[in-house]
Amino acid sequence: MENYLEINFEKNMKMLSQAIMHCEQKLSHEEIIDVLKGDDDIEKQLRLIELNEIKSQEEADILVFNLTQHSGPVRETAAYKICELIENDKFCRYFQSEKIMNTFVKAITDINPTVSRNAIEIIKYIENAQYIYKKIIEEINTTLAQLDIETKNRSYVQNKKNFNLYWNLEGLISISEKIQPNAELKKILKITAQSNDYTIREKTAKVAKIFKLTEILEILKDDTNVYVRKYT
Repeated sequence: MENYLEINFEKNMKMLSQAIMHCEQKLSHEEIIDVLKGDDDIEKQLRLIELNEIKSQEEADILVFNLTQHSGPVRETAAYKICELIENDKFCRYFQSEKIMNTFVKAITDINPTVSRNAIEIIKYIENAQYIYKKIIEEINTTLAQLDIETKNRSYVQNKKNFNLYWNLEGLISISEKIQPNAELKKILKITAQSNDYTIREKTAKVAKIFKLTEILEILKDDTNVYVRKYT
């Protein structure tokens, strides 16, 4: 144990030294973009915070590249920065490609809830909301195909799939003003309304209320959970 603590302390001190060194260096915009292409996660977090503009589609692609398949702190900081930039009309146009939209959809179900929450905000600024809607529906159907919706088993796998359903339903709520519900969504909600997890039923009820899907609300009107019933 003592050896482990010593090794951990040395590692933390090394990381702190690196962070201090990076803080002391002022980089140009181009140098910040170069850092975002690299593998130094400690410096990436700092430079992501410092990034205050996007000058090209390539730079937007590099920024969004850090939103998935990177360490948690990098993904979280990238999500925060994208959320900040996409709100600006000057930069929003750089985040509209299908490749980038696919990454945003993936980020909705990131294991880090902070990334998920920012992704939910980010997709509000996507011009092609119908594309996002289609991809979220695909993600939900994939999850449902692998999930026993009525099981009481609280396994890691089951919880992860419920987590995916929760955030994807939240994603639909986020873009609800830009889309129209179709038969596929109604079919999905009829299934999720039967979930053993009340948080999934709650999100189902909220989606149904927003889209005025009375047949779904009818299923949930006598739900045992007060948070579900408040939307019916």
